Amino acid sequence: MDIKQYPGRNLASKEQQLEREFAKFIKEQISRGPKKIEVKIANDTVICLIDGFLTKAEELIVESGHWDKVMVYRCLYVTKCVNGIEEILQLILKKKIRFFFPSWIPERNLACWTIYLD
Repeated sequence: MDIKQYPGRNLASKEQQLEREFAKFIKEQISRGPKKIEVKIANDTVICLIDGFLTKAEELIVESGHWDKVMVYRCLYVTKCVNGIEEILQLILKKKIRFFFPSWIPERNLACWTIYLD
């Protein structure tokens, strides 16, 4: 994974770096980036809000009433991506993941990662 280090050590700069790198990572993994991504850091917690996380095919499945099928797939998939997410966090924040809690609102095409760091 080619991650760029951006200058600046303040919190807003770190949040912006994470936003760029998470968006790039998501695009690399599912061939489509989110519409909007916002990251907030508080103490040893990172909150990542993702607007537009579904692929077009997943959107159609959700619209047909089978959001549960999409969520089963997403749970399995994001669990396999945790190592890549942790790699980004280590390079930017110099911390590892202690706990990772993904959540979704498929009807609104929103996702949230709550990440507790060591």
